[in-house]
Amino acid sequence: MLLLLRHSYTTKKPDIIQGTDNTIELSDFGRVQAVNVAVRLKPFNLEYIVSSDITRAQRSAEIAADVLNIPIKYDCRLNEYNYGTLTGHSAKELSPTTLQKFLVNPVDNFDAEPFESAFVRVGNFLESIDYDRNILAVTHSTILYLMMCYLENKTEFNVGSCWEKRRIYPTQNCDVFRIRDLESDMRILKNKYFCKMKRQRGL
Repeated sequence: MLLLLRHSYTTKKPDIIQGTDNTIELSDFGRVQAVNVAVRLKPFNLEYIVSSDITRAQRSAEIAADVLNIPIKYDCRLNEYNYGTLTGHSAKELSPTTLQKFLVNPVDNFDAEPFESAFVRVGNFLESIDYDRNILAVTHSTILYLMMCYLENKTEFNVGSCWEKRRIYPTQNCDVFRIRDLESDMRILKNKYFCKMKRQRGL
């Protein structure tokens, strides 16, 4: 079983595109979040943590590892998607034209990571996991959506479907998800149980 943790709250405003910015630290609230979520995860008897090597994920993983008394490995395949020159901008303030240019050609228009490359690295990570072991992965929001896409279709990436998932399944810092195996869906932890994710109302 693979559990997935979105990193804790940071010192940046929630709507800022953080991407691969490696200078962003956890806020005081974020550090408390990481402790609290780790305590919630104790009953799952996790063996180790594998984390993105971006600072905000590293710090979240370090706190969780200390609470759970388990080792950490780092894997750059879990690093956040590289948004290129959009990094540091407000996602809410992106114009429809800018967003469309990004979705059509992120590489040429914004010096960002090719969607297909990010999809492949995420898929490679998921294929490398031994789902008979209980593992925690600490990662980022866009990576979670790419994982959802990979579980649906392992051979072809659809940017429209991925972006739609961001809209209808909003995630929060320190949300926990579960993947039982590569044939299952991704479920979110609510209280003590993993549930199907519900579409946001009105969408």
